[in-house]
Amino acid sequence: MNRLNFAVRTIAIGLGLAASNSFAAEGYPTQPVKMIVGYAPGGSVDTFARIVAPKLGAELGQPIVIENVPGAGGIIAVTRAVNAKPDGYTILMGIVSDVVIAPLVQNSAKYTYKDLTAIAPLGISGVGLVANPQLGIRTFGDLIRRAKAEPGKLTYGATGVGSLPAIAMESFKKTTGADITFIPYASASKIATDVIGGNVDLAISGLPALLEFIKSGRVTPIGVMSHERDIGNLEMPSAGETPELKGMDYYFWTGIFAPGETPEPVVKKLNAAFARVMAQPDVQERFKALGVKVSPPTSPGQFGQFVANSHQQWATAIQEAGVPKQ
Repeated sequence: MNRLNFAVRTIAIGLGLAASNSFAAEGYPTQPVKMIVGYAPGGSVDTFARIVAPKLGAELGQPIVIENVPGAGGIIAVTRAVNAKPDGYTILMGIVSDVVIAPLVQNSAKYTYKDLTAIAPLGISGVGLVANPQLGIRTFGDLIRRAKAEPGKLTYGATGVGSLPAIAMESFKKTTGADITFIPYASASKIATDVIGGNVDLAISGLPALLEFIKSGRVTPIGVMSHERDIGNLEMPSAGETPELKGMDYYFWTGIFAPGETPEPVVKKLNAAFARVMAQPDVQERFKALGVKVSPPTSPGQFGQFVANSHQQWATAIQEAGVPKQ
């Protein structure tokens, strides 16, 4: 084959693939779409998915079927999404913990964020710190002073050694010189229950999981581990309001992903449909009630860059906190 014929054939193949992708997006979807959720029914991420799924299905004209794949802090679910056929019929509701942090701290995570196609962000929610009311600790300042006066006596519960809340708290300890003993837990709801029962002094978790305990007065809210106050509870001070913690800015983000190499026209169609869902007033109100600040409409490329920046931020934070890979 001469060079001219080779070039013509290459162009023809490229045009054929582009036309095929465009046609696939035009007809997409023609069957139900599976949304993988890496956590058990009833948890925060599952709740987010169940708010979004019927609305997204209405926009796309096909049902969104939620598949809960709990285990290993979301690693099993992300692995399943990474290995799924990249045709738009499998999507993932991923969070910073399983998409970005897990590969940095867990040897069992055999993927990176680059193995996924970013579609669209859902929103962000805070990392809250609460205490047993009997302790009399009501502010970050109170906690720092008590921990320094009684080194090693106070305890805090968080999910997993390499979880976002645990890393945030270890960063808090390193930044302030506070000595607080870490007690690992399997679930956030169990930590809050043990704080109420006096089995552990402090709980640090995603704020949505703590809101009902705070509202009922069963735990004392200390603050959120971010620069700004959180939409979930604007009365809770932010870490940025305490001089010793001005550099601290930890929060959860949630978004929609697809397997790597999912055709761009399909990704754009999913992005546009998801943006319309998240713009609906009733959806925004429901997420606000859960303590989630809905993200503005963002292109897949912009969300992909956000995820890449988050990876870099967490790689640095994990190194500074001295969290070993396990």
